[in-house]
Amino acid sequence: MYRLFFFSFILFFLVLLGGCVPTGQQSDLTRVQSERPPQRIIITLPSVVEVFFDIGLGERIVAVSSYTKYPPETEHIEKIGGHLDIDREKIISLKPDLIILPVENRQLRQSISIPVLTVEHNTLTGVLDSYLIIGGLFGADVLATAQKKRQELSERLNKLEAKTQGRKPIRTLICIDRSRGTGRIQNLFVAGADSFLTEVVAKSGGENAAAVLGLAAPQLSVEGIIHLAPDVIIDIQVDGSDRAQSISDWQSLANSVPAVRNNRILVLTDDFASIPGPRTPKLIEKITQYFESLELE
Repeated sequence: MYRLFFFSFILFFLVLLGGCVPTGQQSDLTRVQSERPPQRIIITLPSVVEVFFDIGLGERIVAVSSYTKYPPETEHIEKIGGHLDIDREKIISLKPDLIILPVENRQLRQSISIPVLTVEHNTLTGVLDSYLIIGGLFGADVLATAQKKRQELSERLNKLEAKTQGRKPIRTLICIDRSRGTGRIQNLFVAGADSFLTEVVAKSGGENAAAVLGLAAPQLSVEGIIHLAPDVIIDIQVDGSDRAQSISDWQSLANSVPAVRNNRILVLTDDFASIPGPRTPKLIEKITQYFESLELE
């Protein structure tokens, strides 16, 4: 049961970050661009929904995934299920003229005749580029707004990064999923080299200790955690778990891991901790402030 939940969660986490534009979708984009701008759009990626609202296109969204909680306006938008149970019939009934899907959902893309767009949200560069890709579908005025919003976000990210330049990077482990409330660390998966969280931590003044493993979401044993020897652990839990219990679980490694021994565990419960987009500067600010509060040797 746990493994089913885990794989569902990890897929959800990766889907939040988006995917690459597959070659086969270029004809769809050409069709969208050659006709009037899309009026009825379905978006299955919460991160892309935030970009749409940021550039003033929220009113064109007719449906989103069940995981989409922000901005608050999305509460009243139709839901078409999650990444494992997307309601194909509901999608068709809503008569969209564009659907934005993760690259992983090949089966749905192949089974519908609706134009499809995928954007890369695995990296902050991909998020910034998506402003131009999306804005370009809606004419000169929207594109101008998208360019302005993109520039504002880029400048915020650059200013935050500049504040941490010259500091020794803090070795950090980023937990994205694990068993909780067990009194020990089990089934731990962490952000790897290709995660936008690696960039976030770097801009905050740290370095991802697990980046050397070369995987998107590597699973670590207790021995693996001890070997990486992080000075800080960032534990992302957006599922409503008990914060105190989460920290308590780590205490089983107090004698073996510097971060635990020195009580340097940052538990993040904010939803934007796993959604790259316009709110990412808030995440960087939060991590930076935590790093600055530490007294490291």
